[in-house]
Amino acid sequence: MSKDIEDKFLVILQQHPTGISQKDFKDELGGDNQAILTVINKLVKEGRIIYIQNPDGSTSYREVTTLEDQSKFKGLSADEMLIYQIIEDSKDKGAWTKDMRGQTNLQQVQITKIIKTLETRKLIKAVKTIDAGKKKVYMSYSMEPSRDLTGGSLYSGGQTLDQELINAMKWSCSSFISNKGAADISEVMNYLKKQGEKDLTEEDILTLLNSLIYDGLVEEMRDTRAKHVLSRKPTGIIYKPTKTKIPENHFTKMPCGNCPVFHLCSEVGEITPAKYRNR
Repeated sequence: MSKDIEDKFLVILQQHPTGISQKDFKDELGGDNQAILTVINKLVKEGRIIYIQNPDGSTSYREVTTLEDQSKFKGLSADEMLIYQIIEDSKDKGAWTKDMRGQTNLQQVQITKIIKTLETRKLIKAVKTIDAGKKKVYMSYSMEPSRDLTGGSLYSGGQTLDQELINAMKWSCSSFISNKGAADISEVMNYLKKQGEKDLTEEDILTLLNSLIYDGLVEEMRDTRAKHVLSRKPTGIIYKPTKTKIPENHFTKMPCGNCPVFHLCSEVGEITPAKYRNR
């Protein structure tokens, strides 16, 4: 009898590849609730199905189709599956352990142990973020993290700006623009990609070009060329070597010139030079 229920269960799941709610499943399957529960527990332990907790508290089921994934899910407990689902639902933004505590009744020590199990099985991975120090978020193992988390190609593995790489690319950009006389952002991007920087996005290139503008090495101008050489479309903005020498401002080299609380400084009070004179 349980084998018949199991076969029917899998047929129904195949008809709903994105998952089916527990209520709809029972309506389609019929039969004894206890027998259904026995089959569900068996298939979960074998890694052949996973269950999903929906935002309204209801439960859905989804079939695990590949043998590789079945081996990864095989033997996971209900709590482990719940944490995995929360992490999977976070997509490329990732989930904090604080999120997991808020959505479950599990303690931090339990969540830490579950995360270690899921990482060992290569179901999830940890990703460091650029705006949260040493804190990490967790996401599905195959998911590419959002640029909002990692900062993109201009950041090193520790999620800090890779200044050596940036300086090298800025020099390449400046040399290319200087030799060409003028270039738009797509031309600069194509040049850098030919130099091996294939992961750069248009946003990265714009960051480099703006930095060169602030350094007084290039300036942006309205593109008066009829059409772009490659795309055959007007591009709007081009970058040219600057003809204007920006005068050096020695005030910016002084500590006070770079101090973010300069306007609050006084001879007495919490912010005062005398307080930090010997530091």
